[in-house]
Amino acid sequence: MEDLRELSRELVTDILDLAEYVEAGPVDPEHVVYKAEEFIEVVGVISALSGQDVDRRATANLEDVLRRFSGTRAQQEHTQGPGRLAFDIPREVLEHHVLCGLSACQIAAMLGVSKRTVRRRMQQYGLRKTDLYSAVNDEELDRIVSEVHRRHPNTGYKLMHGHLNARGVRVPISRLQESLRRVDAEGVYMRRLRLRVLRRRQYSVPGPNSLWHIDGNHKLIRFVVHGGVDGFSRLVVYLTVAGNNRASTVLQSFIAAVEQYRLPSRVRSDKGGENADVAEFMIRSRGTDRNSHITGRSVHNQRIERMWKDVYEHTLDLFYQIFTSLEDQGTLNPENEVHLFALHRSFLPLIQQSLDSFRDAWNFHGLRTERNQSPQQLWRRYREQGPMEDPTEVYEDYGIDWNGPHSLHGGTVSVPEVQLARELSLEEVAILPAPGVSVTDALRSYVETVQVLSRIIED
Repeated sequence: MEDLRELSRELVTDILDLAEYVEAGPVDPEHVVYKAEEFIEVVGVISALSGQDVDRRATANLEDVLRRFSGTRAQQEHTQGPGRLAFDIPREVLEHHVLCGLSACQIAAMLGVSKRTVRRRMQQYGLRKTDLYSAVNDEELDRIVSEVHRRHPNTGYKLMHGHLNARGVRVPISRLQESLRRVDAEGVYMRRLRLRVLRRRQYSVPGPNSLWHIDGNHKLIRFVVHGGVDGFSRLVVYLTVAGNNRASTVLQSFIAAVEQYRLPSRVRSDKGGENADVAEFMIRSRGTDRNSHITGRSVHNQRIERMWKDVYEHTLDLFYQIFTSLEDQGTLNPENEVHLFALHRSFLPLIQQSLDSFRDAWNFHGLRTERNQSPQQLWRRYREQGPMEDPTEVYEDYGIDWNGPHSLHGGTVSVPEVQLARELSLEEVAILPAPGVSVTDALRSYVETVQVLSRIIED
């Protein structure tokens, strides 16, 4: 009985604290609703422990608080007892979060309710995680995994899981691992041999869109891959291939990402001239004297440098091997502008398609250091919790991961556009073979384009 009296005294103190918080203002409505719901639950506990009905008036003020501060939650009608208010969580909203792989605890934090409330609603709607898995048998799953494996032969089970999630195919990790062992047994064994423990990297920014890291990769012959990564969630915001690294090309990719993910507070890049337009755009949009655009050496841009390793391994390596083979056969001369024009025309759409596939897989794959949450989940979870506190000023070392990987490339690289001996007319462009939609098509298109271009230029 003494414990019950102590619980009652604590409840009164907490309610008075909440009242002072509301009166002082401004308030966080989610916090007020959460606390009011908690207090009503405690009242119910006191009623149950004491064996007495609590006067309805005891919760009237708390219910009024809920009505005032909850815009999307509906009050459930009660016919007897104090009860507790039900929260209106639409089925489609709850199902979406479950499909994104969020746990009940994470969903509760996003919606500002208790974990038990989420589980009750899941039970009420008949939602079970196992019921949301895709109805694919082993043969169908092996076919999908084989298709992804042909395009990305170095993909392990985590990134493969991202590929499947991006396609809307959801299966347990255990089934995927079994499928990979059937489809690529040798690759599974080799990846195990390459596994080694990495040190946990220290990195700190307030939240999504606090800092984007942008960079260019020049591993392919006269192709440039422009990329951007959100530092907090590691979400790949853009990954595009081009035949040059002009500042206007980089800005075009950056603005496309801004339209999808909104404008970041700051951007970090190296000191290359290709980032000048993005720097001007950020300063004009976010203001001066706050380091809206931070420049430094490539070794200080580790967040995206780490991604380049995976981009090369899972996407660019295939094309690098193809182009090297063409050189060895004498079919490709990197100094010949006709050859380069044909190479870009034939392979650029295919490379972009492969990069898009990698980007989607990366954004949906689980991160070991984030309790297996994906970049997409981290992004959505923290963005929906509201804006994070963003520093008004930062130093030049903001967003540096001192324990991260070193740069895979160094210095500024200039990639000029391919220049034919003369400009082609519309009629001449129209007779060129269409770009390839597969590696085989692209190789055929390249050879035929070289032949057609050679005749046109000679004439």
